[in-house]
Amino acid sequence: MAKYYIQSGSLQLIYSTSQSVFDACRTVLWECNENDTLDEYFYIDERGFRGYVSADGDTMVVPSIEVMEAEGWV
Repeated sequence: MAKYYIQSGSLQLIYSTSQSVFDACRTVLWECNENDTLDEYFYIDERGFRGYVSADGDTMVVPSIEVMEAEGWV
């Protein structure tokens, strides 16, 4: 089971799961509240929270629009 650090804007969540990275982002999206803002991308890493400044080659990046479309938000 993987332990993902998922960040997009002000949304930050540590999520342990056997799901794929994309499915983990879909699940975490539902943890948003009215005070959260999302970036253009979800940054997923197993070593800690990453963002557009600290992401490197091992950081998985998923476009937020794809996650929102998959969940019917768009």
